[in-house]
Amino acid sequence: MTFVVSNDVEEALASGAPIVALETAVLTAGLPRTPWNDSYGECPATIDPTLSINVALAQEMTKLVRSNGALPAWIAVVDGVLRIGLCPEEVSSLCKDPHAGKVSLATFAQTMQSKNSAGTTVASTLLACRLASPKQPIRVFATGGIGGVHQNWSNRLDISADLTALATTPTCVVASGAKSILDIPATVEALETIGVPVLGLGTAQFPRFIEKNISEDPVIHQVSSPLEIASICKHHWNDLSLHSALLATVPAPSGVALEQGSLINALTKAEAQWATLHQPSARRTPYLLDAMATITQGKSLVANLALLCNNAKVAAKIAVEYTSTV
Repeated sequence: MTFVVSNDVEEALASGAPIVALETAVLTAGLPRTPWNDSYGECPATIDPTLSINVALAQEMTKLVRSNGALPAWIAVVDGVLRIGLCPEEVSSLCKDPHAGKVSLATFAQTMQSKNSAGTTVASTLLACRLASPKQPIRVFATGGIGGVHQNWSNRLDISADLTALATTPTCVVASGAKSILDIPATVEALETIGVPVLGLGTAQFPRFIEKNISEDPVIHQVSSPLEIASICKHHWNDLSLHSALLATVPAPSGVALEQGSLINALTKAEAQWATLHQPSARRTPYLLDAMATITQGKSLVANLALLCNNAKVAAKIAVEYTSTV
């Protein structure tokens, strides 16, 4: 068997109970695997400082999904098998696995063949949502920010596989827009081209992940509640028989979002530091994550954790509303 659905996810799918899929690339390749330290500033109250940051974040997101009425379904590749619905011990083990990277659509098959473990990206998590049940996929998925069209795409065509998955998977993806280092207007145009409705919960501008919006950012359709998002999902999939995703965007919580440009400035400094170390490439991502958190005095990390938790909570509310409307 190349993929396994956990008993609780299988039962929830069969009964029509609310489920929220959760990607694990953020745990294996997106957050520090060490406990909070003083260089990051004050530790958020929601993060247990005695645990590795990725483990503490996973525990908090799990709690938020459950407390808002939905079943959390963490998804990952474990020893070559796609697992849809990890128990807390399995999530913790994946977080602590030093060899676990991330897997997307183009690397799925070889990761399975090699019997490796890896966290799933947006694209590979969406595939898992579809595989979970051919007739009734997992309808809601929470993440941080999607991938999209990269800067200078006219010279070097660099487009995330997330867009391919969004075009072909009937799941509502809750995210804080796209990573702000991307070409945001081009990403929004691409989403329209592939038929993915983009909604803004309490915002009329496409969010820039952990950064604040600027006046030139694309305008999107503003909605006022999870119920409204669930209703639009129903029209999209049930009434119109469309098979693409919906992107429900949620700005980073007020008070933690960085000024526009902060992320790319921190990344540039971190990359320059990395270039002087001559370390193996496998250590690059964790080094950059830690360096960026230090450079921004923890602000980038705090914003990332806050939006991930907030998106998990919003996703659970959408899942509850959707199951009550179908």
